Amino acid sequence: MNSHGAPTPPVVLCIGGFDPSSGAGITADLKTLAAENCYGIAAITALTVQNTQGVASIHPMDASVLRKTTENLLADGQVKAIKIGMLANRANAEAVGEILSAHSNIPAVLDPVIRATSGMRLLDEEGAAYLRENLLRRVRVITPNLDEAAALSGLKVENVEGMKAAAQKLVEIGAPAVVVTGGNLDKAIDVFHDGSGIETFVGDRIKPDNTHGTGCTYTSAIAAHLAHGRTLRESIVFAKAYVTEAIRKAYAVGPGRMPLNHLYRMQQNPRVSEHVPALPEPVH
Repeated sequence: MNSHGAPTPPVVLCIGGFDPSSGAGITADLKTLAAENCYGIAAITALTVQNTQGVASIHPMDASVLRKTTENLLADGQVKAIKIGMLANRANAEAVGEILSAHSNIPAVLDPVIRATSGMRLLDEEGAAYLRENLLRRVRVITPNLDEAAALSGLKVENVEGMKAAAQKLVEIGAPAVVVTGGNLDKAIDVFHDGSGIETFVGDRIKPDNTHGTGCTYTSAIAAHLAHGRTLRESIVFAKAYVTEAIRKAYAVGPGRMPLNHLYRMQQNPRVSEHVPALPEPVH
């Protein structure tokens, strides 16, 4: 409880890159967590130079700084879930692996970011190998898109059957659970495999070319609901509903890809003052 007697929102640690256009990365994570009634804290893996039209360059953080930052934040003992996004390189991936091993009691959600939509690589080959061989088995669930599922599984992933095969392969490799996201198919289909079986979630495909930050947002929303104590399946269902509406309510902030509207709920019930008092006259 806080000083006003209300429940304190659960704390979620985000580990990922910084997108200065605020459509993806850490800023998208923090907006999502706020929308889902969590308190987000963050450790940055890389700075990026980008706008709505694409990524120009990436600048990884020193892995020792990342390690110290996460250790310092976790020392407060309040983190209820961890969301992992862009890692940039193997050194950062290994630092995160150490953190996860030391805090295996905290559920972690991994968005295995490998390339930007524009094609720029966001995780080096050595980092991708470490992610596949080590990280995916240390988290509660991974959420690859079609390209990421193909890269991690070594399979061709272009349709629902390919998604199911990739999910099965990733579980066999060691992932406790997998959600392969297919937002760029004719229907927004996600394939969920938790080791006991496969389930398919189908949604509407909305504004398919204007979904900058969808993967970050989806993974952060799953982490938020895990932090609230929901089951993994419940967290996925709630996260999918949130992302769908955030895409539906999206608006352009530049000439490139449209980011999600993470705070659309605030706009549904805006605070409108019936009377705005006049500003006082300046004193000379």
